Amino acid sequence: MLSAIASVIRSVMVVIMTVVTFIAPFSHKKESKIERKNENCKAAFAAISDTHLKDNFIRLGMFEFGLQDLAQAKDKLDAFVIDGDITDHGYPEHWQAFTDTLLKYDVSDNNIMVLGNHDTWGGDRTYEYTKSNFIKYSKDATGRDIDDVYFTADICGCPVIVLGSQADHTGPTFYRDQLDWFAEEMAKAAEKGLPIFVFCHQPFNGTHGLPYNWELEKDADPDDGGIGESSDEILEICNRYKNVVFISGHVHAGLSTADDKTNYSSVEKVGNVTSVNLPSYEYFDFMRGGHLFNGTGYIFEVYDNEILLRARNFATGTWLEKYDYVIEITG
Repeated sequence: MLSAIASVIRSVMVVIMTVVTFIAPFSHKKESKIERKNENCKAAFAAISDTHLKDNFIRLGMFEFGLQDLAQAKDKLDAFVIDGDITDHGYPEHWQAFTDTLLKYDVSDNNIMVLGNHDTWGGDRTYEYTKSNFIKYSKDATGRDIDDVYFTADICGCPVIVLGSQADHTGPTFYRDQLDWFAEEMAKAAEKGLPIFVFCHQPFNGTHGLPYNWELEKDADPDDGGIGESSDEILEICNRYKNVVFISGHVHAGLSTADDKTNYSSVEKVGNVTSVNLPSYEYFDFMRGGHLFNGTGYIFEVYDNEILLRARNFATGTWLEKYDYVIEITG
């Protein structure tokens, strides 16, 4: 009974917050354009997650509000990353709606797409079919030629490693080929002596309020909501090196402050690794914690000695400085 009531409350709150966010850009001028906070910024990129796009004018409209804000940045962003669950179910029409909308705006010359679990759900189609859609539309939307769901990129010289599930479950599947590849690419990346950004839709097990935050059950399975059985191995590989930032989405929470006492936290230190969980751009769950509003994400600014995480509502063009973080870069 309680779970049914909670479900109804969640649905009502999502509708209310979606409507409020959708009309907000029409009700006031944007606070300020995106620009680097300090001089000598080595790289600046935007990261969002969980857009859950389909041929739906409200979701596409919310995405478009954000793209307008990003495209109006004082200096063009060095990258724009969408960290999974880009589409609602990975259908070609969902990918086409995403691609058509993205290509209306000159956000960055370096757009990066990450595979999420929803992107692998193509109705009765197989994983190979939805994987092929991801690869095709990655090319169409970003110009990036990839031959699998895991690949490397870079942002102004900083190594970027993208992980992607090799099956169509809610929790990801990483086969030995990808895990061995990841270990090799991390070793290569570390040789550059720059921050390493690892993108994966799901976070490490037991971080960012998991597993409780996933189903809101005290007896939840330890793997719930996280990477699953490969979590320890991926974390161990990351922990071999300095200045690794692991960036995920999936939890459908909001933004938290550094001293937030709730169950959820946006940024955590896991050994040597800084784990960042992006807020849900759309389709959030208000019971999972944090500042909840459609259209939110981070601008990452890389400097010689630190990385600034600057929280912003891209749909309304508003900085959310209360939720900013600083990641120290060690020598």
